[in-house]
Amino acid sequence: MSSKFEHSVNYPFPVATLWALISTEQYWRDLLQATNAEHGSLESFAINGDEVTVVTKQGVGAENLPSVVTAVRPGDVEIPRTIDFRLVGDVIAGTMNASVSGAPAKIRGDINIAGNPAVAQYSGEADVSIPFVGGKIEKAIIEQVSQLLDAERDATVDFQQG
Repeated sequence: MSSKFEHSVNYPFPVATLWALISTEQYWRDLLQATNAEHGSLESFAINGDEVTVVTKQGVGAENLPSVVTAVRPGDVEIPRTIDFRLVGDVIAGTMNASVSGAPAKIRGDINIAGNPAVAQYSGEADVSIPFVGGKIEKAIIEQVSQLLDAERDATVDFQQG
């Protein structure tokens, strides 16, 4: 069974400004450096008209993981993540997919960014196929994803203001 999540972040600028950032490769390199320097890397970046696909490898150190996670999957975790964005008028629509290497855990979500100032709304689900503890691990994953989305928002605002 999976656990559903919803999360939103607000930006102090319009969608067009956010699109100008997320549609550049350097933004993603800087974002990973700011939010996941020890464990993050940009695997690929592609732009085709009004579509952007970003593939990253991120991670969480074992010291930052709940014991329920390290009991099942000891050590640092590596998280391949793919994000697809599409600019449709003055809205950015997208999807994100991530998994945990070496564990039956994945997360999938939809992204909708609209407004002036821009508001990014994420909705999706985490799925961990481990009997008895899967739900607890799903909750831990959702908590980590929420923290990551907040950190990415903060870094993005810093980039725009700096």
